[in-house]
Amino acid sequence: MNFYPAGSQRPRVSVVRVMLLRSLLLLSIPALGVIQAGGASAGEDFKVTTVFLVRHAEKDTVPPGNPPLSEAGRRRAEALARTLKDSGVKAIFTSHLLRTQQTAEPIGKLLKLTPAPIQLRVDPQEPKRVSNDSIREIVDKVHAHAGGAVLVVGHSDTVPEVIRMLGGDEVPSIDERQFDDLFVVTVYEKGKARVARLKYGPND
Repeated sequence: MNFYPAGSQRPRVSVVRVMLLRSLLLLSIPALGVIQAGGASAGEDFKVTTVFLVRHAEKDTVPPGNPPLSEAGRRRAEALARTLKDSGVKAIFTSHLLRTQQTAEPIGKLLKLTPAPIQLRVDPQEPKRVSNDSIREIVDKVHAHAGGAVLVVGHSDTVPEVIRMLGGDEVPSIDERQFDDLFVVTVYEKGKARVARLKYGPND
């Protein structure tokens, strides 16, 4: 998948809300989300972290390098805000590109959070890929909010790589034509996480 990219039915928002509640319940177990992780040594606690990941919403065609959202994309961004307004998100991370920042803008305003852009760098050996260092930077930001809930707005190629580095039990692929995936990743141990792939949209 290009870093700058020019069938079963999945559950939609009603199930999304159920999954959000389940994730929040995990966060509220003893000691405000502190649990004894299955692979942790005696006395070592791990804080369960919930990560919501989406690809940016639909984008315009110009300018080709860094286009803004289209009108459909702006509607989807508003739908994302409605979907996650009660999710407990405490931090939002985007890439440096305009389309991810605009996708995060409505929920940032709703939750009174300022999305933090992360500069994505290309792999010098494979210029069409994002560097592992950039993915690691995103994952480190997530781990800095252990015990809470965060939102990551990325791209069709970066979202799967973040899930992989978080230790997801399933690493998805995202078609270039898809913009309605919402991944709920519950990190229950460092490098181990459960992944739920849901759907959301402007009509939800």
